[in-house]
Amino acid sequence: MGNLPEVLGACQQWLMRITAPLPIELQGRSFTLAEQQAAGLPDHRAWNSDLRVASRGIRVPWGKEQDPVHTARLLTAVSGGAVCCRETAAMLWGCPLPWDAQHDFLVHLTRADGTFRPQRRGVRGHRMVLMDSDVSAIDGIPVTTPARTWLDLAGVLPFEDLVAAADHFICSQTRSFGHNRVPLCSVDDLKAQVERHAGARGIRKARAALDLARVGADSVPETRLRLAIGRDFLPEPVLSYVVCDPAGRELVWPDLAFPDFKVAINYDGGHHLSAAQKESDIRREASLAANGWISVVITVEQVRESGYDGVVRRIREALIRGGWSPRG
Repeated sequence: MGNLPEVLGACQQWLMRITAPLPIELQGRSFTLAEQQAAGLPDHRAWNSDLRVASRGIRVPWGKEQDPVHTARLLTAVSGGAVCCRETAAMLWGCPLPWDAQHDFLVHLTRADGTFRPQRRGVRGHRMVLMDSDVSAIDGIPVTTPARTWLDLAGVLPFEDLVAAADHFICSQTRSFGHNRVPLCSVDDLKAQVERHAGARGIRKARAALDLARVGADSVPETRLRLAIGRDFLPEPVLSYVVCDPAGRELVWPDLAFPDFKVAINYDGGHHLSAAQKESDIRREASLAANGWISVVITVEQVRESGYDGVVRRIREALIRGGWSPRG
């Protein structure tokens, strides 16, 4: 046996080898054992105390918040034949979900052949039989298509959230300013899924929600406000309507419009509190008033206090001022 300094030096070198820092491409994120091997790290590095086992074949540095998209990518990579579905697929497609679904940190996976449910830590497995046309990909991640995702959500989402999800997937907007929206699927795509899966869980809810889905709704509050307007038996508002001046120049794109009565509805969420947005809103209101329109602004605080059905009273009053009669 060597002398003490030599033994201590050998121990120090051994500790440095097993606690070697992760290469920069693996730092701060989860990774597969295959990625670790490709980075040139020894197999035993996966069992160091600075890493935790997120799922079989996957390691995560302790204390590092993980990107759910990256997590979905890794879990599909290590689960042969797996496809992201339901809430995870909706998240990947940018679909708005209720609070509890947003905070479901499990990745929902299925297999296209329906042979068995994927089972591993961090996964909620489902057994589904998917057609080739039901499977797509987002940045290389296998995922159910928007239309199939929406159908699967019918079994788990409340009714109005399902309508909002449909509005999200079919939304199409082309504006001369601001952001445009390209639909992720069509109304016909959703109808085809409903017709093809007559016995699916939540199918009756899906049919009813599809009847109320509309192209042009840009957010969940807009959808909920539109549904509340329908419950109050008011005229159906027009989406993606452009208010123009007498010369035909575009002035305002209200969230909802009643052109026959020149009533414009806008929902102002939290982002309208910024100074720049407030200035823009002032110009919007002035333009509407100068061109003979009645403007109704619904704020997030008003909805919190009265609910969507409560704030609809203001829309009813504006329509009456614009010439609408409750008796038709």
